[in-house]
Amino acid sequence: MERRGDTVPISGDYQHKARTQGRAVQRFWHYEKERVIRKFSAPAPGEHVLDVGCGSGVVSDLLASFGAEVTGVDINAEAISFAEATYHRPNLRFRRALVEDLPYPDGSIDRVYCLEVIEHLYEPQVRNLLATFHRLIRPGGALTLTTPNYRGFWPAIEIALDRLHLAPPLAEHQHVTKFHRGSLRRLLTETGWQIERLSTFCTFAPFVSALSWPAAEQCAALEDKADVPFGSLLLTVARRSSDLPDGAGGRSA
Repeated sequence: MERRGDTVPISGDYQHKARTQGRAVQRFWHYEKERVIRKFSAPAPGEHVLDVGCGSGVVSDLLASFGAEVTGVDINAEAISFAEATYHRPNLRFRRALVEDLPYPDGSIDRVYCLEVIEHLYEPQVRNLLATFHRLIRPGGALTLTTPNYRGFWPAIEIALDRLHLAPPLAEHQHVTKFHRGSLRRLLTETGWQIERLSTFCTFAPFVSALSWPAAEQCAALEDKADVPFGSLLLTVARRSSDLPDGAGGRSA
């Protein structure tokens, strides 16, 4: 079984609207991804970067603001069209494709960002995707992943979002692989990655933002230090080791 695109309609401007026009909690939730990138895995000027599953291009534009050469990749044609019409930098481009189908030479990418994508794929696909990233990234290059933590607050949030129709249907429609620290660590290790950080975020801070944005930022900083096990999202920053273990996988069909 394999997924090669969205299984429910996702508006091309979804991430952009959520970040800029949503209620405070939704805006801070999406801002959190930008915050942890700035704090833990910002690219350097001139680095070659892929934003895989870029959606409407919000994170791609952030990455390009650091001076990196950024390509945002997504299979959603509406999202790519929106991103191309909205974000304009000489070091930013967008491609409608699956990353496995792009003709990048092995070891030609410095960093890959893949935010809240892998839960949309079945585990064998995730394994192959991580192996593809390992092939594309140069030795010592970095992978940044985020995904819901199904041993944290996320399952309750997912149920609420679905029942209140606050997002496109999630459970069993979009999200089909349910990660936690142990399962994500195992999969990354088996596909050759050296984990630098595996932590949680988006626990209390987004909800504090409904009262005060500065207080929410302070709360988020405390969450980084505490790294509570029940945080809603998992953040991983990993480095490519020199070799891919035997049997780790390769290109997905």
